[in-house]
Amino acid sequence: MSKEREKVKCKTELEFITEVVDECVANLKDKDREHLIRNPYAIDYHFSYCLYIRNHYIHNRDFSDVDFWTDPDDLSSEIIRMIFAKLIPEYDYDNQFIENLFNDKRFIQLRQEYRAIYGDYPMTMVEEYKEDISFEPALSMSEIRSSNNVDIDKEIEVSRKNHEKSCAHIEKLLKKLAEKVWRLDHLRQTAEECGIDYEELIPKIQEIQKILFEDREYIPVEVCLLPYKKAIGQKRYIEYRRRLSKLLEEHPRLMEKLDLSYFNDRVLAKVVLKYRWSLGVLPQYQDDEVMVRYSLSHSGEAIEFASKRFQNNREWAKFAIEHSANGTIMYLDCMKPYRKDKELVYLACKVERWNFIYVDKSYRDDFELAKLCMEQGGNLNTIYEYMSARLRGNKELAMLDLQEDFPNTEYYSSKLRNDDEIAAELFRLHGADSWAWYHMSKRLKKQYKIEEM
Repeated sequence: MSKEREKVKCKTELEFITEVVDECVANLKDKDREHLIRNPYAIDYHFSYCLYIRNHYIHNRDFSDVDFWTDPDDLSSEIIRMIFAKLIPEYDYDNQFIENLFNDKRFIQLRQEYRAIYGDYPMTMVEEYKEDISFEPALSMSEIRSSNNVDIDKEIEVSRKNHEKSCAHIEKLLKKLAEKVWRLDHLRQTAEECGIDYEELIPKIQEIQKILFEDREYIPVEVCLLPYKKAIGQKRYIEYRRRLSKLLEEHPRLMEKLDLSYFNDRVLAKVVLKYRWSLGVLPQYQDDEVMVRYSLSHSGEAIEFASKRFQNNREWAKFAIEHSANGTIMYLDCMKPYRKDKELVYLACKVERWNFIYVDKSYRDDFELAKLCMEQGGNLNTIYEYMSARLRGNKELAMLDLQEDFPNTEYYSSKLRNDDEIAAELFRLHGADSWAWYHMSKRLKKQYKIEEM
């Protein structure tokens, strides 16, 4: 017997949010509290902490007596924002500028860097900019939802103007904050100490600034010194490389915005070569056995970017196939020579059954290969329609297909669609409501009292 859900007695949305937040904050462990303060970026918690909030405070509650909007995603979003407001002094829960600011990932990153340099968060700067902006009066979403006399077009226009004003103000704050974090005077001093002409660094600095303000990605400005490995010394080089490596671990696509000469460093290159596409961006490694093997070991499909000598070598092709989980490696043009190779065909289909549709058509009638693919299960991509007519009429393969969440009876032979054992298994596994019955014979649908769909 299911437990009766607790009725929500709060009269307003704000009252409910406050009640949940007080309990959440009271139950926070110190390490979780620190993490939330360090990374107050709401969207990062949608499938983690906010999921916990939805399950423990929203999905299991009875909102039948309340008048406010009760969408779980909306409520959990408001709750996490108020939690930030409880933990962070400058986080004003009911301020549009603050909400927009903390929804900008660049600010979160710069804020973290600021604390690493100065020992505290840029609270004073945020307060100054918050006090220096005013908005046109606007109704909250809760007020709009609960009122029947709202000029929606007017509210949308006011909201648009306020948002544009807020964004422009945020850009000014970010520029000031970035200056504090990048410390270009300090960079100039470091360059001079190392005998590096600062003027040579300016194009690299401008590139990093552009990435922040146009591409909305933060990169520590010190990385522009990485090409001067000997001049800056091993200690600085390792420190700057570590910082860039950490960013690339989180945002590997950043490499496409950087000068690729940075990746002549094999340690940095390995950070990104774990991703299939990156080998195609780094031609200096496409004929390097050690780096190609490293890349393929993480994503076999990267072989499409390796030099011809790897693509034309059967052992390398086999290695790539072995490391191509969740990919359809036989789809690649460079794998055409191996689409008839029985050992590699079976290996590819064992790794990922969808490869079946790209191997030579002579395998469409290979029962053992089809069975190997069908036994994998759990994949919405069915190979059933690509099998030969003979195999589509094979009862053993059809029985395997019935184990899927969505059986593919439309591709069964007419004989199988009128088979009593198939119908019995279909009913046992999927009941009478499955759309799979649509393709079964009229006789069987009548026998199992299946309504016409």
